[in-house]
Amino acid sequence: MSLSKERIIPIIAICVLLIGSFSSIYVYALNSNFESNEDVIVINNEEYLLEYLFSNIIIRNLYSINASGIALDNIITSINVNCPSCNSYKIIGKDGYSQIVTWENMQNGVLTNEKKVVFSDLPKAFNVKDVVEIEVIHDG
Repeated sequence: MSLSKERIIPIIAICVLLIGSFSSIYVYALNSNFESNEDVIVINNEEYLLEYLFSNIIIRNLYSINASGIALDNIITSINVNCPSCNSYKIIGKDGYSQIVTWENMQNGVLTNEKKVVFSDLPKAFNVKDVVEIEVIHDG
């Protein structure tokens, strides 16, 4: 029982299409998991959904630098950090870039929809993009 070219070629084509379809589904599933993690930010060692933060914390407009977003000081007070003015805050980006700021700076900063932290009272070098964590540094 020998298979002719007319039967082998369609069988091979179907196999290639199935392999391609399954690999596309697999890659899509992996990317979906990574994207969902991008909607999370770690603050004081706790994970928070950005959607939750944006729906529950006051938005601040920084007219002097034309930016708006969640007020950083309101984030810290809403998660019940003890003595917010007694701490410093390390803001860490996805690429590892980080900046340490004071409570006074946090009162002049926002987290934008694009996950970027900007400050009205600091140079642009203190802006951190793709923020993944805000670490509370206990100063005393």
